[in-house]
Amino acid sequence: MKDIVVSIKNLTVSVGQDKHKKHLVSDVSLDIPKEEIVALVGESGSGKTTTGLSIGRLLSPALTIEKGSIIFDGQDLLSVDDQTIQRMRGKDIGFVFQDPLQAFNPLFTIGFQIEEVLKYHTDLNRQERQKQILHLLDTVEIADPQRISKSYPHQLSGGMRQRAMIAQAIAGNPKLIIADEPTSSLDVTIQAKIVELFKELNRTLKLSILLITHDLGLVRHLSNEVVVMKEGKVVEAGHTKAVLTEPKHHYTRELLEAAV
Repeated sequence: MKDIVVSIKNLTVSVGQDKHKKHLVSDVSLDIPKEEIVALVGESGSGKTTTGLSIGRLLSPALTIEKGSIIFDGQDLLSVDDQTIQRMRGKDIGFVFQDPLQAFNPLFTIGFQIEEVLKYHTDLNRQERQKQILHLLDTVEIADPQRISKSYPHQLSGGMRQRAMIAQAIAGNPKLIIADEPTSSLDVTIQAKIVELFKELNRTLKLSILLITHDLGLVRHLSNEVVVMKEGKVVEAGHTKAVLTEPKHHYTRELLEAAV
């Protein structure tokens, strides 16, 4: 029996009201086991990002969670108060977004923005925080942590920004990382390096990772389990090798054929 970090049951998310209401996610259930990488796969509009953002309660106010539960550490994240979920973001759950240039504040250095996480979620003093910032940047294999910590987001390459965002995501020592299309804006060579970095962090920090992607190549190299979504519903789920080798659902087969 696997130890489960997050268990989503019957999650339903909608936009609009009455006859204009549309379900973006319908009765989605999935588990993320401890220390494993689970890939959530589907085309644009399949509901995968909405599902991921629901875990951290980061959905747009225009969206409504109609029903379901998201159990994390014995708590239903959909029922806890705003203060509790704010504390959990960064500390228990880290986020890596598709475009770090938009996710980072352009007015502050990388080091300052990582330190904000450490200030809020740890008891480290200023000197210890400065040391930890360099350690985190070194952990994500940034060659010159001192220089990068003093740099602004726009001064870094895409790959370097993504590494810096991963450093920020792991700063609070979370149990879960939600990575939403973390390599799609990078060139192929850098993508491969980020994939290896995620695998290494999963192994050394014992992180659970929810990987949201449309890239089946990435899924094949990175995830233990895969969940396939189409039009807001889960159509297939299982061990990655089994699903990609012998897909049961026609949509999964279509995705695999399109990826060839």
